[in-house]
Amino acid sequence: MSIITEPAPAAEEFDCCVVGAGPVGLSLALEAADAGLRVLLLDAGAATPRDNAAAAAARPPGHVVDPTTHAPLELTTGRGIGGSSWLWGGRCVQFDALDFEPRDYIAGSGWPITEADVSPWAAAAAEYLDCGVPTFRSDAAEWDGLSQVSVTKLERWARQPKLAARLGARATEHPGISALCEATVIDIGFDQTGTGVAHLLVLHGRDRVEVRASSFVLACGGLETTRLLLSVQRRLPNHFGGVDGPLGRYYMGHLSGSIANIELTDTSDIRDLDFALDDHNVYVRRRFTFSDRIKRERRLLNTSFYADNPPFYDARHRNATLSLVFLALSIAPIGRRLIAEGIRLRHIGPPPRRYAPHVANIAKRPFRAAGDVVQVLRKRYLSPTRKPGFLLRNPAGIYALHFHAEQVPDADSRVTLNAATSADGQPGLDIDFRYTQQDLDSVLASHRFLDEQLRESGRGRLLYLDAEDDRAAGVRAAATDGFHHIGTTRMSVDASDGVVDGDCRVHGVDNLFIASSGVFRTSGEANPTFLAVCLAVRLARHLAEALAPDGSRPGSGRARGTMNGPASA
Repeated sequence: MSIITEPAPAAEEFDCCVVGAGPVGLSLALEAADAGLRVLLLDAGAATPRDNAAAAAARPPGHVVDPTTHAPLELTTGRGIGGSSWLWGGRCVQFDALDFEPRDYIAGSGWPITEADVSPWAAAAAEYLDCGVPTFRSDAAEWDGLSQVSVTKLERWARQPKLAARLGARATEHPGISALCEATVIDIGFDQTGTGVAHLLVLHGRDRVEVRASSFVLACGGLETTRLLLSVQRRLPNHFGGVDGPLGRYYMGHLSGSIANIELTDTSDIRDLDFALDDHNVYVRRRFTFSDRIKRERRLLNTSFYADNPPFYDARHRNATLSLVFLALSIAPIGRRLIAEGIRLRHIGPPPRRYAPHVANIAKRPFRAAGDVVQVLRKRYLSPTRKPGFLLRNPAGIYALHFHAEQVPDADSRVTLNAATSADGQPGLDIDFRYTQQDLDSVLASHRFLDEQLRESGRGRLLYLDAEDDRAAGVRAAATDGFHHIGTTRMSVDASDGVVDGDCRVHGVDNLFIASSGVFRTSGEANPTFLAVCLAVRLARHLAEALAPDGSRPGSGRARGTMNGPASA
């Protein structure tokens, strides 16, 4: 069934209602429908991005307590078919086995599931995200002398990260999926026992519709899912662990930025750290990572490093191509068409911006800069496989060293409801996103260890941008996040410590599930999208099996709900 514009008639039957049409919701809906379930897919946004201005304007108000730690919400969440993939760079990274395990130096670590519970679904996740195969280690040799540091772990990149055109079209054209857009879930109705969801109350235009199904999955992102559950908790204070419980707490993302350059002894080594097409026509990139043994021995949070260009906005790089890219991105209408707004703002740096030095850089090598930019545009925007970035070589062998680091769970890093409301009555959010001293200390210690290993092996060294006493401040200044919404509905064994169990089922509610990075118990160093989709595929298969215990078509032998009332006889 294609996209529907009016609430479905009473005869319409659904096994599963999925709220949210981003990468996670689309993957879950498709996996469930392919398994035979009748799926209703709801999203608060419009069917096409050009129609989402109204949805953006209707977004419930949000207040970031400390804007230096968290990006504005309009840059970090997306509505409509494709959801946050409109803002996503396409990076797919696998969580390590260690990320799921208890670590005595990380309070609250240890998931109810293991890496082995997730890995069977990696191939399906890679297919949905269009990043080739779930191979996350290169078969290339490690660097000689770097016995404690690996350069073979891979990140993979989606061929085209904006998923609406491919994945969204598959979902809305699937005969087992009905998609209702501009449909905002404003409440959850429970049955008389309080242990099952009877319906979702949905605002569609001026109508309030009760959506009924056998199971319900909230896949509307970490923050939006948390907002909805907090709103319900106002009415039902004992649900979701209680008002002083875990819901909305342990909000995590990643620390990411650059506080040092890397100088390579052999300048040709940069080839190992650049983007490369693999045998599946997907771009991959190798990174510096540490073994699980080293992380445990040195009590380090999970951290990876990759080589990058110097900041575009710093004209002291004297690179004509980087300066030309900087000027293009500085023109907002152009830059916003080229990359996501949050990434654009990071590349052009904070005001005041000085343009004359960049013009001088370009004037020295205008034809080379123009040629480079043409190649970047061709490979990034005119190729069926989008190149995620470019790394310009330099004869000195000096490159920015970018870190991407885990953040510890902190109960005081949280989101709560505030007194503000949107036009349709949805409550606003207060976002108190925090980094701990342990987060900062681990980033600095990880840099020191990498520098030691590079120097001892003779492969290179780190060149810090700040004096030692100023480096912690440099980490904090670089570490603004809010793009990875992790931990606010986290997994746990019991309801006092989390919101969902190891099957992503909300504690105490038989047929309500959450599919998002909000269920992660720790953040790892990996971007969350790939694991979130793995968990979504796993959940879809679980729902299909639960609805068809005898192996028949899911839902064929049970009374299923409808959108406006009980199933017809």
